[in-house]
Amino acid sequence: MGTLYGYDGVYAKKRSRPPVNIQVYRCGSNLWQMFRQYHYLSGSIAKGSRCYVAVYQDKPVGFIAVMHIHMKSRYFRVHRLVVLPDYQGIGLGKRLLNFVAELFSSQTKEPFYIVTSNPQIVRGNLDRWNVKRYGHVKRSGEDTRMNSEIKSSVSAKRISITLEYKPIVGQDCVK
Repeated sequence: MGTLYGYDGVYAKKRSRPPVNIQVYRCGSNLWQMFRQYHYLSGSIAKGSRCYVAVYQDKPVGFIAVMHIHMKSRYFRVHRLVVLPDYQGIGLGKRLLNFVAELFSSQTKEPFYIVTSNPQIVRGNLDRWNVKRYGHVKRSGEDTRMNSEIKSSVSAKRISITLEYKPIVGQDCVK
């Protein structure tokens, strides 16, 4: 069991996390409709994204979409990651992210990245992730769909981070 640190207005308290067992399933992009209002960027999702849902007690509680990038180098990148508000703060997003990163890394041997301004991920505490970039999102003058989304998003002024997943070597942790 892990530890979650809370704040009661004066002193930090140590609380135990309840055991939360989730199942992860591949799903269609149509399930994004249930999660889109909780994402801080636009409500759109890229065609061709591979989508997964985290289920707790037969209820979808988390969603992740991954894109395969074909440029000078080939890699996978998290496109959307959302945990429903009632289930935030207990580590579900990090567990879903780690599960999917290990799944893709072990099956494809290609790098796996996330670019985010989510405070819990920016703060760290993610084992097996290396920082590749930290700071404000670069706003180039190019008029691309991605740049226009960044410029108009609420994350444009936030600190963001790019992390690369370092897979577990010699173990098959994805079952």
